[in-house]
Amino acid sequence: MKRSVFFAGVMALFSLGAQATVTSGGYFKIDKLYTWADYTDNVFLIRLESQIGAGLENCPFGYWLDKASSTNSNVYSAALSAYHAGTKVLIYGDEGADWAGLSSKECKIKSLITE
Repeated sequence: MKRSVFFAGVMALFSLGAQATVTSGGYFKIDKLYTWADYTDNVFLIRLESQIGAGLENCPFGYWLDKASSTNSNVYSAALSAYHAGTKVLIYGDEGADWAGLSSKECKIKSLITE
């Protein structure tokens, strides 16, 4: 029984590490919002103003997501609203999911939270 509990605990730790989720390191204003035509599958990219810490280190060129689904389109709408209102956002991203459309390092958006 003790082995089963220990094994389950070790597996839980490994699964957390495999997610590779990183935050933007705090709330920041959106500096730039990029979007491209249909050849990119409707990808958009967010660059944050004055980002520091692990978010900048792990996602130096920003955060991306495609607008292919309605859920992702909702994230884009929230980002666009925050950009125009000057509202700060906190982004959770997957640093292991770099967008192949650019040669720089970006992280795929998992969650966007407005302040």
